[in-house]
Amino acid sequence: MNNNHLTRWISGPKIVALLLLLISVQSAFSQGCVIARGGACPLGIHGSEGLLHEGDWQGTVAYRWLRSDRHFVGRNEQKHRKFDGTEVINDTHFIDLTATYAATDQLWVSLTIPFVHSDRSSLYEHGRIQRGHTQAGGLADVRLVGSYWIFNPTEAKKGNISFGLGVKAPTGDYKATDTFGTSSNTTVIRYVDSSIQPGDGGWGIILETQGYLHIAGNLSGYMNASYLINPRERIEETRFSVPDSYLARIGFDYLILPKYGISFTLGGRIEGVPPEDLIGGSLGTRRPGYAISIEPGFTYTHKRFFATLTTPVAVERNRQRTYNAATTGDAAFADFTVNGSISYRF
Repeated sequence: MNNNHLTRWISGPKIVALLLLLISVQSAFSQGCVIARGGACPLGIHGSEGLLHEGDWQGTVAYRWLRSDRHFVGRNEQKHRKFDGTEVINDTHFIDLTATYAATDQLWVSLTIPFVHSDRSSLYEHGRIQRGHTQAGGLADVRLVGSYWIFNPTEAKKGNISFGLGVKAPTGDYKATDTFGTSSNTTVIRYVDSSIQPGDGGWGIILETQGYLHIAGNLSGYMNASYLINPRERIEETRFSVPDSYLARIGFDYLILPKYGISFTLGGRIEGVPPEDLIGGSLGTRRPGYAISIEPGFTYTHKRFFATLTTPVAVERNRQRTYNAATTGDAAFADFTVNGSISYRF
């Protein structure tokens, strides 16, 4: 997932600012067992010197890592799971490759090719005899998004807002299998858990928005939000749901070392999967829920080069009740995630 930060505009020599693209991987805002698949992430600008003008290109590589092992039912943590050694652990690495083209100063188009690799360990999936591992990875779901800035970015130096619309293609494997252990000490080939499937199996509609506002001096504000609509209800072979997902971020950016182009960012973040989808049915196996995090980070800018590092730390996790379910199940969440991105403008 890469992260969208705010743009700062100050008098004197122009400082390249943030508002970096929150580039997601196929599940770039995944929180472990709660599959908050991305596919809906705003584009981004980097201040007055970092603007993409008509005909410009920008390439970005983004990385995200998480390890989910803390189980929640609603907002209540099942602390005994770790004590008993029965927790499920998802260890996932995401890499996004994104190319952005400025058709005009205000209209940008972004193509993201994401990759993912996940390792999942558990007792209950392997006959409850010993902890076993399953893995899945490869190409995830490719995304194409167009974003339009309401005001001309070369003139709107105090603030601006954009809206985006795009599509997610089901290019990732959504029927990945691996070897599972059994209670009789044999093995069997089955579909891996939905939380580590590289793809979700559905065509998606991406809605997004982002904005920035210069507040005073070196201080600015940023926001971005995205929603992925998945009309397909479920995969018949696996019975996995094809759920919607969402992400929203808001915060502040402060240029702490102007000479070196280093900024500190601090904001709030929510990401998750709703119990019911906006379009289409909501049946199938899903783990709805959300995580709210405090997200500190740093950015570095130098001419055409931009880099970010953020570590959202969860302050609330809520495993919500699945649509049409009698009781609320559990899900594993991460304590924090690590997000980094590097961009270069051509």
